[in-house]
Amino acid sequence: MLSQESIKVDFNVPAKMKDGITLYADVYRPNTESKFPAILTRLPYGKNGSITGGFMNPHRIASAGYNVVIQDIRGTGASEGEFYPRRAEMKDGYDTVEWIAAQPWCNGNVGMYGMSHMGFTQWAAAVMQPPHLKTICPTATKAGARPYDGGALALNHLLAWAAQFPGNKLGRSKLPPEKLKMLRNEYYNLKNKLEDQYWQLPLKENSLAKLAEKIDPSPFFYFDYLKYGDDEEFWKQSCTPAPLENVTIPALHICGWYDLSTSGVLDSFVQMKARGGSQLARTNQKLVMGPWVHNADFPSVSGELDFGMASSGAIVDICGLHIRWFDYWLKGIDNGVMSEPPVRIFIMGDNIWRNENEWPLARTQYTKYYFHSDGKANSRNGDGGLSDQGPDEEPTDNFLYDPRNPVPAKPGSVGSGIIMGAIDFQDVEKRVDVLVYSSEILKSDLEVTGPIKLILYAATSAVDTDFTGKLVDVWPDGRSYNLVDGIIRACYRASEWEAKPIVPGKIYEYCIDLGATSIIFKAGHRIRVEVSSSSFPKWDRNLNTGHRIGQDAEMKVALQTIYHDRQYSSHVILPIIPK
Repeated sequence: MLSQESIKVDFNVPAKMKDGITLYADVYRPNTESKFPAILTRLPYGKNGSITGGFMNPHRIASAGYNVVIQDIRGTGASEGEFYPRRAEMKDGYDTVEWIAAQPWCNGNVGMYGMSHMGFTQWAAAVMQPPHLKTICPTATKAGARPYDGGALALNHLLAWAAQFPGNKLGRSKLPPEKLKMLRNEYYNLKNKLEDQYWQLPLKENSLAKLAEKIDPSPFFYFDYLKYGDDEEFWKQSCTPAPLENVTIPALHICGWYDLSTSGVLDSFVQMKARGGSQLARTNQKLVMGPWVHNADFPSVSGELDFGMASSGAIVDICGLHIRWFDYWLKGIDNGVMSEPPVRIFIMGDNIWRNENEWPLARTQYTKYYFHSDGKANSRNGDGGLSDQGPDEEPTDNFLYDPRNPVPAKPGSVGSGIIMGAIDFQDVEKRVDVLVYSSEILKSDLEVTGPIKLILYAATSAVDTDFTGKLVDVWPDGRSYNLVDGIIRACYRASEWEAKPIVPGKIYEYCIDLGATSIIFKAGHRIRVEVSSSSFPKWDRNLNTGHRIGQDAEMKVALQTIYHDRQYSSHVILPIIPK
């Protein structure tokens, strides 16, 4: 291990892409004449001081004998070109890896690391198969990045993310100083009141997005993401890299149970194990899942719950894990990292780590827990029940969904940041437009680890609407902490790429992907499922009109009917792990 004093930093090192655009990087490297492997991360947030701590600490990684290259992607920071998220990442990723391999300080072996968008840039490069890229470590990211879930727009995530980029445009604009000053003031006023932006209708008239056009007339991705929501060809060309069958190298996958990208990371791991582009790739994937939110420091606190020091990124040493991984794949050091089980997961409830041999776990017993009520499951004070016994002839549960008063994605103010973490939903459960189905008090611990599906039989008075589901851990004192949730837009019930109208009043089966988790429901707790039609602003409000997303502001109230009888037995499928 080199001392950090022996690390030198070369700022704004130029790399010319094949189309003539120059991208700039800061390079942290050992101050010697020797050649070392290189670790690359590519980001849109500005390389200058943006990642100096946490698991991405470039000084620590360089001190371990690596050249660390932090590059501004096209059209951001110091780099030339026009910024449009993900559109150029495949070709630029390839060109950058091969440029690095040719540098006099690199021995020809290149790896990549980073989280969120920096994880996406890894997948984008890997599918192009640059010869000198030997491994990637995508953290908290989806291989594809379409901001839709079950046909609904991930409004909170998209808008909170998009709000950063008018600032990037301002920093690069050549408008007159007085004009820039006026636009800068307008930008910060809007950004500081982002909560108001979520409510603005129609979505296509969003003030922040409109401001981006004033600063620079080049296409702003927000508008395209609305316009081409279900256009499969658009997303193939603009956002999603080629199939993971094209990735031929090992990958280290890291994420948290309360992250934005949990399902995407788990899916990428499963896909690479089953369909990676080489035997090397298929047999050398590793997965680490903690109780974390989307934070590069991996704190032990997620929302309102502290999962203990054993779960914190500092104790787990995510940066050290990366170094061990790179030592094996880039330096050939047999340090045992690949002799360890391929899956390591944190079990909430008991708050312990456990090694596994696969995901999902082979010993999983998928168990149906059915809804029950006498027709009054509205709110936590209703009569909704949940058990592994199928229903008899039971009355339906009904509620009114009014998009003017959507169910909040978290109690209180919607806030301006991205909604994540374990939060007590007692207050939200008091609403009569939230159906609550609870198990009896558990007499013994019950482990639920794996993917969770909600099968809902429902009808609506609207021509289109949404249905939401949430799995909750209810504590003995009444606190109700969310675990996973999901949504389905009725018209996209069969395919996310093709809207199929529904008939008002007709019963349909809706399969809602709630995501995945790992928790031991403790004795004395209850298992709970919440059902409603909104979780705002995590997802956009379905206005119940059947019109295309984002195009208007007309709203209608919908009467929602949930069935749970012998023929239409709504239920949640829980992945039970036997003791």
